[in-house]
Amino acid sequence: MKPKNIWMSVSLMITLCPVTSFAELMTEGSIGTQARAYWHYAIALYSLRMNHPEQSLVEFEQAARYDPESTSIHKRLAYNYYMEGLENKSVEELQKSIDLNPEDFETRQQMAELMASQGEYSKAQHQLEFIIQKNPGNIKARYELAGILASQNKFDDALGAYQNLLTLDPKQADAYYNMGLLYTRDNQAVKAEQYFRKAIETDPTLEAPYTSLGLIYEWEKNETQAIATYQALVKVNPESAQAYQALGELYAGQKRDAEALDAFQKYSKLKPTDASALDSIGICQYRLKKYDDAMASFQAFLEKEPRNALVRFHLAATCEEKGMWKEAEEQLRSILANDDKSADAWVRLILLMEKESKTDEAAQTLKDALKINSNNADLILLEAMSEHEKGDLASAEEHYRKVIQLDPQNTQAFFNLGVLLDKKGKVDEAMEAMRKVMKLDPQNAEAYNYVGYSYADRNIRLDEAKELVEKAVQIEPQNAYYLDSLGWVYYRRADLVGAKAQLEKAEGYIKDGQKDNAVVYDHLGEVFLKMGDKESAVLQWQKAAELDPDNKDYPSKISKAKTTP
Repeated sequence: MKPKNIWMSVSLMITLCPVTSFAELMTEGSIGTQARAYWHYAIALYSLRMNHPEQSLVEFEQAARYDPESTSIHKRLAYNYYMEGLENKSVEELQKSIDLNPEDFETRQQMAELMASQGEYSKAQHQLEFIIQKNPGNIKARYELAGILASQNKFDDALGAYQNLLTLDPKQADAYYNMGLLYTRDNQAVKAEQYFRKAIETDPTLEAPYTSLGLIYEWEKNETQAIATYQALVKVNPESAQAYQALGELYAGQKRDAEALDAFQKYSKLKPTDASALDSIGICQYRLKKYDDAMASFQAFLEKEPRNALVRFHLAATCEEKGMWKEAEEQLRSILANDDKSADAWVRLILLMEKESKTDEAAQTLKDALKINSNNADLILLEAMSEHEKGDLASAEEHYRKVIQLDPQNTQAFFNLGVLLDKKGKVDEAMEAMRKVMKLDPQNAEAYNYVGYSYADRNIRLDEAKELVEKAVQIEPQNAYYLDSLGWVYYRRADLVGAKAQLEKAEGYIKDGQKDNAVVYDHLGEVFLKMGDKESAVLQWQKAAELDPDNKDYPSKISKAKTTP
């Protein structure tokens, strides 16, 4: 069915001359051609009411044949042709009406809209320019002309047409909005923002400028302004689903999960058929550790789309967090049953098995996965990490390099390769791999710390080591390992006061029972010993020995400190 909007102004009624009897009127010789036209016109309308469009069209054609000078009949026939998809015939009838009454601006506008819908922009433009020439104050014609110019990518002409329109009527909010769209298309975001704001100022109830303005702010990464814009839209229209969806995505991106959850839930109420909202809600609930709610949301989604692998993956992760490892494994195997090439599902399944201490089963599953996905970087990375852990450094290095060849942006492969090369004594190559990680991911605190601590541990390039570790601490200011590294850099630089301050700060973030944290106490012991406080040094090494009783260095240091004068 063709859209009806351009015909809203077509009059469907026509005044018929009263007659005493249609039979009498139709008597041979007693009826004129105009009366016959009206007779067929009346039958056509009746046929329409009886749902006989084909018969109606025949009768309208007869009416036009008997009264070819009637603009009303031509316009009505044009409308019917259009509704039947006979657009060329519709154009012919409109043109006949225009020829009979050249200053029928309403019909010319209908012709222009029909021409534009067919891509005949120059013809549409001609009709509108005629109207404007004869009637300069015709706002509708000016608005449509500007739109047609914009459709032809005549940027300056379209802007000029909108400006002329606004000179006549500054309250045309749609015109400001369309000018904003033009500037958006021309990548002039500042100008676009200006006109979207003007549209909102002119008509605060017009929704489109809010969403377009919000999208500009999102594109510019100005999330604060984007959120404020969508919040303003919600005040204008509390049932704007688009605004709630955008707010949910923005809040989620900022990890404001409670606010994101609220927005997505409101969106879901407004758009209950959109299953994706359930996934978004579930993710927010997962992040808020509302695991039961998250499971319910993901399961509700899967009832509508049971083959959606991504949501089933989210459900598996939620089950895993709840310690429901068997259920998590079932979900992952369900994904693989539908798509055995899903590398993400294989990886998660293998890691889950490792967590369950199913080492042999995990190893076999990795082999099975690699048979199906022999060139998948993530699976090869798991293979390399397994070899690395077992001490097969040659094979691990080979596989790390293969991962990098397949995925040159894989920071984990570069990092692990750096650790491996460092272990093999290839320090320069190791640091080069770590610097590659920094370049690919400037927020990778672990890489900055690794290089900085490596230099400090070797007592070389200490200024650079300080700069690198400070960068790691800046990214993660409460990370005990990075604070320990910074303390050790100060120690190497003979700044014992600074070293003590950083190491004691690191001690404040130590989690009880973690063996790796023994190094913090070890370093504090070295600092206290250097400061001449043997008693405090011994106390720190005793703490280190409690965390890591297998390390024989700590008892040795304690003994030496106690016996050395």
